[in-house]
Amino acid sequence: MRVNIIDGRRDHIGSAPVKVLVDVFRSTSTMPVLLKNGARTVIPSRSVSGARKLYRNDPDFILIGERFGIKVPGFHYNNSPSDIWDVDFSGKNISFTSTNGTRVLEKIKHFPGVFISSFINHSATVAAVSGAEDVEIVMSGRPDSKSDEDLAYSEFLRDSLAGKNPGFETCAEKVRASSGARRLAVLGYKDDVEKCLVLDHVDFPVKYLDGKVIRS
Repeated sequence: MRVNIIDGRRDHIGSAPVKVLVDVFRSTSTMPVLLKNGARTVIPSRSVSGARKLYRNDPDFILIGERFGIKVPGFHYNNSPSDIWDVDFSGKNISFTSTNGTRVLEKIKHFPGVFISSFINHSATVAAVSGAEDVEIVMSGRPDSKSDEDLAYSEFLRDSLAGKNPGFETCAEKVRASSGARRLAVLGYKDDVEKCLVLDHVDFPVKYLDGKVIRS
């Protein structure tokens, strides 16, 4: 198995048919939790207006999203695991947008195997893609800098796919010390750091298919 880690905002997207999108803080942590909590589908939009359009067409949608970490005005929830951790979304469709994750997802959505992963559903992702010959881990990053928490998880995932036994606690400490963790604390979302580090809280892989993020 060949595994390559790239910055989805800045690097050239390779030809590997299997992509794993990583946005630890917080899109690829929030979306698996939404599905675990009963959501039927999560429909990602690159833009706020695109997410709102889905809601206007069907008010039964739940609007979830942020820009630069702050909940979009008029949305029901922020892109925050701690906000939605215990919320029952049974049978609901989610209209979702974020600053980084949905933007990078737009660049890779045409590939046949696009998985959504973080610590939250790590082992399920490893099991789902372990048979692939060529895997590209695509970090969402940030507009102004690289994301050290995404790199920490991407290396953890790469080592797991290689059959190694990466130390979770060592990796978790890197994430806690990351610039992204400090930024979340400033925004009042310190709890999200620990929620995003709940290893294997979700026991199924999550995949993007035909415009929707679903259980795989």
